[in-house]
Amino acid sequence: MIYEERYTTVGLRDVGEYLALCRQSIVPAIRAAGGQVLCLVTGMVGDPGNAVLMMTGYKDVTAWGDAQQCFGAERNHLIDTEHVRLLRQVAYLPRGVPEPHDRRASYGYRRFFIDPVSLDRFVECSEQGVWPLYHAVDCRVLGLWTPLESTFPMEILLMTGYHGPGHWEETRFFAGKPSGVSDELWERGRNLGAERSSLLIRSSWVRIFRAYDIDA
Repeated sequence: MIYEERYTTVGLRDVGEYLALCRQSIVPAIRAAGGQVLCLVTGMVGDPGNAVLMMTGYKDVTAWGDAQQCFGAERNHLIDTEHVRLLRQVAYLPRGVPEPHDRRASYGYRRFFIDPVSLDRFVECSEQGVWPLYHAVDCRVLGLWTPLESTFPMEILLMTGYHGPGHWEETRFFAGKPSGVSDELWERGRNLGAERSSLLIRSSWVRIFRAYDIDA
């Protein structure tokens, strides 16, 4: 699988029309072409409200290329800017389109920068420590990716679902261990999270997006 990250800005008054076009025309066309739309989100914190991000999985580069015809001229008058890049997943997530019970109202979008030699350990710390802790407090990791091209430092992209910005803030764990989380899970999550942070070459930051229901 490869994944397309499509970041589109539209006119401030055109967000509703563009989202409706995605739901009614673009997303069905992508699905018919074999693509898997993981999420369609708009800017909330760190991005303007007229920024639209779509994450989509395809079988391979050929399937991705064939699906570009899904983005027809009927949307062009709504678009100010658009950037597309291809990603590959580096962890066990994503596993296809999230089930309804695993979808969330908001998604954190965080970029990490590491030495490529640290990738395996970065993924281990995420999968074995950080993610189990976050899933225990009802977050849902959407996926972990890196761009197809090789660069130094290596960029790692993480998207995680939350019930809202307040839920994201709660998971900074300023108040300590949440109720219902075992001591073992807490310690492993915190220790491996700290180790993961030690692998970063640059500081990371998060942007928060609002999810749009493409199946409504």
